[in-house]
Amino acid sequence: MPNFSKGIQAEKTALTFLLNKGYSLLEKNLRTANSEVDLVVLDEQFDEIVFVEVKYRETRSYGDGSQAVDQRKLNSMIKVANSYLRKKQFKKSYRFDIISVSGNLERPEIRHFENITWL
Repeated sequence: MPNFSKGIQAEKTALTFLLNKGYSLLEKNLRTANSEVDLVVLDEQFDEIVFVEVKYRETRSYGDGSQAVDQRKLNSMIKVANSYLRKKQFKKSYRFDIISVSGNLERPEIRHFENITWL
């Protein structure tokens, strides 16, 4: 399976994971200029909008997929979030999360990192 297809499958896996945790989908592959966020969901428990970056790694030889999200990517996510929140005129709290998907996509390991502003 080509890497692009694996990335799409990993995003579907991450979305299913979040929906099962009680989140609601607001947007997929949200773009602003040169920036993108994979998923925008609503965390119903905290009434909070969550901007999610999904990273897939077939193996952990080079570390967890979450390690691929650096300050530059977080800044890009912030740009998209600010544009989206302005456009939709949301007055809710928001945060940034990473979903790391690794291994076989039929039975992946999923790790959820919440509130990644510690980058």
